[in-house]
Formats: sequence, structure tokens, C-alpha cells
Amino acid sequence: MHGSEILIPLLGTAGFFAAAIVWIYMHYSSRYKERMALLEYGKDADVYKPRVRERNKTLKYGIVAVMVGLGIFMGNILDGLGMMEEAAYSSMMLLMGGAGLVGYYFMLEKKKENERKNDSDTL
Repeated sequence: MHGSEILIPLLGTAGFFAAAIVWIYMHYSSRYKERMALLEYGKDADVYKPRVRERNKTLKYGIVAVMVGLGIFMGNILDGLGMMEEAAYSSMMLLMGGAGLVGYYFMLEKKKENERKNDSDTL
């Protein structure tokens, strides 16, 4: 192995981490400057308060995990039927994981619709 074969990946990795550190520094320093400017002009800096976390995040991850597991199972079946192994597993995992996310979205929309209906009924 030549020295350059080791050096090139190391330099690439170091460059990536250096860029990440610069980006993080720039991001937080600009937020600080924006906050100070808002406060200087008497504006409310509540824009930077953390948003309320999604209450059903665990449910979303659970649905996606179950669907990806189902995708692995279906990929195994397709692999046994003669489909290429990489295509069978990756396509089924992505397809079923995506179906889980779409199903979760529709479930939340239905829940929001029911909440709006209940709110309008109480008025």
C-alpha cells in the first residue's frame, strides 16, 4: 500500500469534519446576531424557541420499523422466487417503509379532522 492510498481518504474525512465545524459555528453565530438584532429593535425573539415536539414520534418510528421488517420478509420471499437479492431487499424495505410513512400521515390527518369536527361540535 502506498502512502497516498491512505492519505487521500484521511484528507477527505478531515475536510468533511472541518467543513461541518465551520458550518456549525456559522449557523450558531448568525442565530446569535439575529437574536441580538431582534432584541435591539424591541422585537420578540420567541422565533428561536424550540417547537413543540411531535407527540406521536414513537408511533411513527414504530410503524416504519414494522413496515421495514415486513419489507425484509417480502424481500426474502422475492429472493427465494429468483429476484436479485440486492434489488429484492432494498426495494421492499424502501417501499414498505415509505408505505408506513404515508399511512402515518393519513392517520394523523384523520385524527386532526376528527379533532376539528369535535371542536366545531362543541361551539
